[in-house]
Amino acid sequence: MKRLSRAAFNNAKSFLKIQAEDIDRAMFEYFFENKPIDEVVNILLAYQNDDGGFGTLDYDIDCPCSCLKHTESACRYIFALNDIPASHEMIQKLVAYIVKNYNTVSGEWDNLTVSAINDYPHAPWWTHEESVPFIPKNREELISNYNPNTNSTLAGICVKYSSLVPKEVLDSVVNIAIEKIKSGYEFGQYGMMSDVYFVNALNDTALKNVLLKTLMGNKNLISLLDKNWGTENAYKLCNWIDSPNHPYYLMYEDDVQNNFEFLIESQESDGSWAPNWSWGEAAVWERVNTRIKGLLTYKFLWTLKKFDRIEE
Repeated sequence: MKRLSRAAFNNAKSFLKIQAEDIDRAMFEYFFENKPIDEVVNILLAYQNDDGGFGTLDYDIDCPCSCLKHTESACRYIFALNDIPASHEMIQKLVAYIVKNYNTVSGEWDNLTVSAINDYPHAPWWTHEESVPFIPKNREELISNYNPNTNSTLAGICVKYSSLVPKEVLDSVVNIAIEKIKSGYEFGQYGMMSDVYFVNALNDTALKNVLLKTLMGNKNLISLLDKNWGTENAYKLCNWIDSPNHPYYLMYEDDVQNNFEFLIESQESDGSWAPNWSWGEAAVWERVNTRIKGLLTYKFLWTLKKFDRIEE
Protein backbone atom coordinates (compact mmCIF):
# COMPACT_ATOMS: atom_id res chain seq x y z
CA MET A 1 0.00 0.00 0.00
CA LYS A 2 1.50 3.30 -1.11
CA ARG A 3 1.66 6.12 1.44
CA LEU A 4 2.29 9.81 0.98
CA SER A 5 6.01 10.23 1.65
CA ARG A 6 7.27 12.48 4.42
CA ALA A 7 8.93 14.66 1.80
CA ALA A 8 5.59 15.04 -0.01
CA PHE A 9 3.81 15.73 3.29
CA ASN A 10 6.36 18.38 4.22
CA ASN A 11 5.94 19.95 0.80
CA ALA A 12 2.17 20.15 1.37
CA LYS A 13 2.75 21.54 4.85
CA SER A 14 5.00 24.24 3.41
CA PHE A 15 2.33 25.21 0.89
CA LEU A 16 -0.29 25.50 3.63
CA LYS A 17 1.95 27.51 5.92
CA ILE A 18 2.94 30.00 3.21
CA GLN A 19 0.11 30.24 0.67
CA ALA A 20 -3.16 28.91 2.13
CA GLU A 21 -5.89 31.08 3.59
CA ASP A 22 -5.61 31.53 7.34
CA ILE A 23 -8.58 29.27 8.09
CA ASP A 24 -7.25 26.35 6.04
CA ARG A 25 -3.80 26.75 7.52
CA ALA A 26 -5.39 26.78 10.99
CA MET A 27 -7.38 23.62 10.25
CA PHE A 28 -4.18 21.85 9.24
CA GLU A 29 -2.47 23.05 12.42
CA TYR A 30 -5.44 21.88 14.50
CA PHE A 31 -5.42 18.34 13.09
CA PHE A 32 -1.65 17.92 12.79
CA GLU A 33 -0.01 20.25 15.29
CA ASN A 34 -2.47 20.46 18.20
CA LYS A 35 -3.42 24.07 17.59
CA PRO A 36 -5.98 25.02 20.27
CA ILE A 37 -9.51 24.97 18.93
CA ASP A 38 -10.20 28.42 20.38
CA GLU A 39 -7.52 29.88 18.10
CA VAL A 40 -9.09 28.22 15.06
CA VAL A 41 -12.55 29.46 16.02
CA ASN A 42 -11.23 33.00 16.40
CA ILE A 43 -9.94 32.84 12.82
CA LEU A 44 -13.27 31.53 11.56
CA LEU A 45 -15.04 34.24 13.54
CA ALA A 46 -13.28 36.90 11.46
CA TYR A 47 -15.36 35.78 8.45
CA GLN A 48 -18.66 36.27 10.31
CA ASN A 49 -20.63 39.45 9.66
CA ASP A 50 -22.70 41.40 12.16
CA ASP A 51 -25.92 39.72 11.00
CA GLY A 52 -24.52 36.29 11.97
CA GLY A 53 -23.98 35.12 8.40
CA PHE A 54 -20.59 34.57 6.81
CA GLY A 55 -18.88 36.08 3.79
CA THR A 56 -15.90 35.20 1.57
CA LEU A 57 -15.64 31.55 2.66
CA ASP A 58 -17.05 29.93 -0.49
CA TYR A 59 -14.03 30.28 -2.74
CA ASP A 60 -16.16 30.40 -5.88
CA ILE A 61 -17.78 33.61 -4.56
CA ASP A 62 -15.59 36.63 -3.75
CA CYS A 63 -18.34 38.70 -2.14
CA PRO A 64 -17.79 39.57 1.56
CA CYS A 65 -21.52 40.01 2.20
CA SER A 66 -23.45 37.38 4.11
CA CYS A 67 -25.22 34.68 2.15
CA LEU A 68 -26.05 31.09 2.91
CA LYS A 69 -23.54 29.66 0.42
CA HIS A 70 -20.73 31.34 2.36
CA THR A 71 -22.44 30.32 5.58
CA GLU A 72 -22.63 26.70 4.44
CA SER A 73 -18.85 26.75 4.00
CA ALA A 74 -18.52 28.01 7.57
CA CYS A 75 -20.76 25.14 8.69
CA ARG A 76 -18.41 22.63 7.08
CA TYR A 77 -15.52 23.96 9.14
CA ILE A 78 -17.74 23.81 12.23
CA PHE A 79 -18.69 20.20 11.53
CA ALA A 80 -15.00 19.32 11.10
CA LEU A 81 -14.03 21.00 14.38
CA ASN A 82 -17.02 19.31 16.02
CA ASP A 83 -16.54 20.61 19.57
CA ILE A 84 -17.61 24.28 19.40
CA PRO A 85 -20.25 24.65 22.14
CA ALA A 86 -23.71 26.07 21.57
CA SER A 87 -22.89 28.76 24.12
CA HIS A 88 -20.23 30.30 21.86
CA GLU A 89 -21.33 33.70 20.55
CA MET A 90 -20.33 32.79 16.99
CA ILE A 91 -22.63 29.77 17.04
CA GLN A 92 -25.52 31.66 18.60
CA LYS A 93 -25.32 34.38 15.95
CA LEU A 94 -24.91 31.79 13.19
CA VAL A 95 -27.96 29.77 14.22
CA ALA A 96 -30.06 32.93 14.62
CA TYR A 97 -29.09 33.92 11.05
CA ILE A 98 -29.97 30.48 9.73
CA VAL A 99 -33.34 30.43 11.52
CA LYS A 100 -34.18 33.97 10.36
CA ASN A 101 -33.63 33.03 6.72
CA TYR A 102 -35.62 29.80 6.84
CA ASN A 103 -38.78 29.88 4.73
CA THR A 104 -41.44 27.87 6.51
CA VAL A 105 -43.68 27.90 3.42
CA SER A 106 -41.22 26.41 0.93
CA GLY A 107 -39.32 24.37 3.51
CA GLU A 108 -36.01 25.75 2.20
CA TRP A 109 -33.72 28.66 2.94
CA ASP A 110 -33.76 32.08 1.33
CA ASN A 111 -30.59 34.04 0.56
CA LEU A 112 -28.51 31.09 -0.65
CA THR A 113 -27.12 33.83 -2.84
CA VAL A 114 -27.72 37.59 -2.69
CA SER A 115 -27.65 40.29 -5.37
CA ALA A 116 -24.34 41.72 -4.07
CA ILE A 117 -22.58 38.59 -5.37
CA ASN A 118 -22.96 39.94 -8.89
CA ASP A 119 -20.79 42.94 -8.00
CA TYR A 120 -17.76 40.75 -7.23
CA PRO A 121 -15.86 38.05 -9.11
CA HIS A 122 -17.75 34.77 -8.87
CA ALA A 123 -18.21 31.51 -10.67
CA PRO A 124 -20.93 31.80 -13.32
CA TRP A 125 -23.00 29.10 -11.64
CA TRP A 126 -23.41 31.39 -8.62
CA THR A 127 -24.68 34.47 -10.49
CA HIS A 128 -27.64 35.74 -8.49
CA GLU A 129 -30.99 35.91 -10.26
CA GLU A 130 -34.13 37.21 -8.61
CA SER A 131 -36.89 34.62 -8.45
CA VAL A 132 -40.45 34.33 -7.22
CA PRO A 133 -40.64 32.44 -3.90
CA PHE A 134 -41.93 28.89 -4.37
CA ILE A 135 -45.29 28.15 -2.75
CA PRO A 136 -46.04 24.40 -2.74
CA LYS A 137 -49.63 23.25 -3.17
CA ASN A 138 -49.19 20.31 -0.83
CA ARG A 139 -46.63 18.32 1.13
CA GLU A 140 -45.78 16.09 -1.81
CA GLU A 141 -44.93 19.10 -3.97
CA LEU A 142 -42.87 20.62 -1.14
CA ILE A 143 -40.76 17.45 -0.78
CA SER A 144 -40.39 17.10 -4.53
CA ASN A 145 -39.15 20.70 -4.87
CA TYR A 146 -36.79 20.52 -1.87
CA ASN A 147 -33.15 20.70 -3.00
CA PRO A 148 -30.79 19.06 -0.46
CA ASN A 149 -27.78 20.97 -1.83
CA THR A 150 -26.91 23.50 0.92
CA ASN A 151 -30.35 23.14 2.54
CA SER A 152 -29.54 19.83 4.20
CA THR A 153 -26.19 21.12 5.47
CA LEU A 154 -28.03 23.96 7.18
CA ALA A 155 -30.55 21.45 8.51
CA GLY A 156 -27.61 19.53 9.97
CA ILE A 157 -26.42 22.61 11.84
CA CYS A 158 -29.93 23.02 13.22
CA VAL A 159 -29.73 19.43 14.48
CA LYS A 160 -26.25 19.88 15.94
CA TYR A 161 -27.30 23.02 17.81
CA SER A 162 -30.95 22.06 18.34
CA SER A 163 -31.11 23.83 21.70
CA LEU A 164 -30.87 27.16 19.84
CA VAL A 165 -33.58 26.39 17.27
CA PRO A 166 -37.30 26.96 17.88
CA LYS A 167 -39.07 23.58 18.01
CA GLU A 168 -41.41 24.31 15.11
CA VAL A 169 -38.47 25.25 12.87
CA LEU A 170 -36.40 22.27 14.01
CA ASP A 171 -39.26 19.84 13.41
CA SER A 172 -39.83 21.29 9.96
CA VAL A 173 -36.23 21.20 8.72
CA VAL A 174 -35.56 17.73 10.14
CA ASN A 175 -38.75 16.11 8.86
CA ILE A 176 -38.37 17.58 5.38
CA ALA A 177 -34.74 16.43 5.05
CA ILE A 178 -35.68 12.93 6.23
CA GLU A 179 -38.70 12.70 3.94
CA LYS A 180 -36.62 13.83 0.97
CA ILE A 181 -34.01 11.13 1.55
CA LYS A 182 -36.71 8.47 2.03
CA SER A 183 -38.63 9.64 -1.04
CA GLY A 184 -36.34 7.73 -3.39
CA TYR A 185 -35.40 10.83 -5.35
CA GLU A 186 -32.48 10.59 -7.75
CA PHE A 187 -29.48 11.50 -5.62
CA GLY A 188 -27.04 14.01 -7.06
CA GLN A 189 -23.42 14.51 -6.05
CA TYR A 190 -23.91 17.97 -4.54
CA GLY A 191 -27.09 17.02 -2.72
CA MET A 192 -25.32 13.94 -1.38
CA MET A 193 -22.66 16.17 0.18
CA SER A 194 -25.32 18.04 2.16
CA ASP A 195 -27.39 14.95 2.97
CA VAL A 196 -24.35 13.32 4.56
CA TYR A 197 -23.70 16.37 6.77
CA PHE A 198 -27.34 16.21 7.90
CA VAL A 199 -27.37 12.48 8.60
CA ASN A 200 -24.06 12.61 10.49
CA ALA A 201 -25.52 15.27 12.80
CA LEU A 202 -28.42 13.06 13.93
CA ASN A 203 -28.30 11.53 17.42
CA ASP A 204 -30.76 8.73 16.62
CA THR A 205 -28.44 5.87 15.62
CA ALA A 206 -31.21 3.68 14.22
CA LEU A 207 -32.56 6.50 12.06
CA LYS A 208 -29.05 7.44 10.95
CA ASN A 209 -28.42 3.85 9.83
CA VAL A 210 -31.68 3.74 7.86
CA LEU A 211 -30.88 6.99 6.06
CA LEU A 212 -27.27 6.03 5.34
CA LYS A 213 -28.47 2.75 3.87
CA THR A 214 -30.81 4.66 1.59
CA LEU A 215 -28.04 7.04 0.55
CA MET A 216 -25.13 4.60 0.21
CA GLY A 217 -26.31 1.03 0.57
CA ASN A 218 -26.93 0.31 -3.11
CA LYS A 219 -23.23 0.21 -4.14
CA ASN A 220 -23.91 3.00 -6.65
CA LEU A 221 -22.43 5.94 -4.75
CA ILE A 222 -19.47 6.28 -7.13
CA SER A 223 -21.76 6.45 -10.15
CA LEU A 224 -22.84 9.92 -8.99
CA LEU A 225 -19.39 11.30 -9.73
CA ASP A 226 -17.89 12.48 -13.00
CA LYS A 227 -16.38 9.82 -15.24
CA ASN A 228 -13.05 11.67 -15.45
CA TRP A 229 -11.59 11.40 -11.96
CA GLY A 230 -10.15 14.61 -10.56
CA THR A 231 -9.76 16.52 -7.33
CA GLU A 232 -13.44 17.53 -7.28
CA ASN A 233 -14.47 13.87 -7.22
CA ALA A 234 -11.73 13.10 -4.71
CA TYR A 235 -12.95 15.86 -2.39
CA LYS A 236 -16.53 14.57 -2.46
CA LEU A 237 -15.54 10.98 -1.78
CA CYS A 238 -13.34 12.13 1.13
CA ASN A 239 -16.47 13.74 2.62
CA TRP A 240 -18.78 10.80 1.93
CA ILE A 241 -16.52 8.03 3.27
CA ASP A 242 -14.40 9.96 5.72
CA SER A 243 -13.05 7.28 8.04
CA PRO A 244 -12.11 3.59 8.03
CA ASN A 245 -14.79 3.24 10.72
CA HIS A 246 -17.52 4.47 8.35
CA PRO A 247 -20.31 1.85 8.17
CA TYR A 248 -20.05 1.72 4.36
CA TYR A 249 -16.28 1.87 4.04
CA LEU A 250 -15.96 -1.85 3.24
CA MET A 251 -18.58 -1.58 0.49
CA TYR A 252 -16.56 1.18 -1.18
CA GLU A 253 -13.09 0.17 0.01
CA ASP A 254 -11.64 -0.33 -3.47
CA ASP A 255 -12.93 3.06 -4.62
CA VAL A 256 -11.64 4.82 -1.51
CA GLN A 257 -8.21 3.23 -1.75
CA ASN A 258 -7.98 3.95 -5.49
CA ASN A 259 -8.82 7.56 -4.65
CA PHE A 260 -5.87 7.68 -2.27
CA GLU A 261 -3.60 6.31 -4.98
CA PHE A 262 -4.84 9.11 -7.22
CA LEU A 263 -4.17 11.72 -4.53
CA ILE A 264 -0.65 10.49 -3.83
CA GLU A 265 0.17 10.55 -7.53
CA SER A 266 -1.53 13.86 -8.40
CA GLN A 267 0.05 16.20 -5.85
CA GLU A 268 1.32 19.39 -7.46
CA SER A 269 5.02 20.30 -7.44
CA ASP A 270 4.31 23.09 -4.92
CA GLY A 271 2.90 20.53 -2.49
CA SER A 272 -0.77 21.34 -3.05
CA TRP A 273 -3.68 19.66 -4.75
CA ALA A 274 -5.29 21.87 -7.38
CA PRO A 275 -8.93 22.11 -8.49
CA ASN A 276 -9.73 20.49 -11.82
CA TRP A 277 -12.17 23.29 -12.64
CA SER A 278 -11.73 26.98 -13.34
CA TRP A 279 -13.64 30.17 -14.03
CA GLY A 280 -13.09 33.87 -14.59
CA GLU A 281 -10.29 35.91 -16.03
CA ALA A 282 -6.72 34.70 -15.55
CA ALA A 283 -5.80 37.28 -12.89
CA VAL A 284 -8.90 36.47 -10.84
CA TRP A 285 -8.55 32.72 -11.23
CA GLU A 286 -4.90 32.78 -10.16
CA ARG A 287 -5.92 34.15 -6.77
CA VAL A 288 -9.00 31.94 -6.42
CA ASN A 289 -7.05 28.88 -7.49
CA THR A 290 -4.55 29.37 -4.66
CA ARG A 291 -7.36 29.69 -2.12
CA ILE A 292 -9.07 26.51 -3.31
CA LYS A 293 -5.75 24.66 -3.29
CA GLY A 294 -5.43 25.43 0.41
CA LEU A 295 -8.85 23.95 1.18
CA LEU A 296 -8.22 20.81 -0.88
CA THR A 297 -4.74 20.31 0.56
CA TYR A 298 -5.79 20.50 4.21
CA LYS A 299 -8.78 18.23 3.54
CA PHE A 300 -6.81 15.61 1.64
CA LEU A 301 -4.01 15.50 4.21
CA TRP A 302 -6.53 15.10 7.04
CA THR A 303 -8.26 12.23 5.22
CA LEU A 304 -5.01 10.50 4.30
CA LYS A 305 -4.01 10.69 7.97
CA LYS A 306 -7.25 9.06 9.13
CA PHE A 307 -6.69 6.15 6.74
CA ASP A 308 -3.00 5.79 7.69
CA ARG A 309 -1.80 6.75 4.22
CA ILE A 310 0.98 9.14 5.33
CA GLU A 311 4.45 7.86 6.15
CA GLU A 312 5.61 8.33 9.73
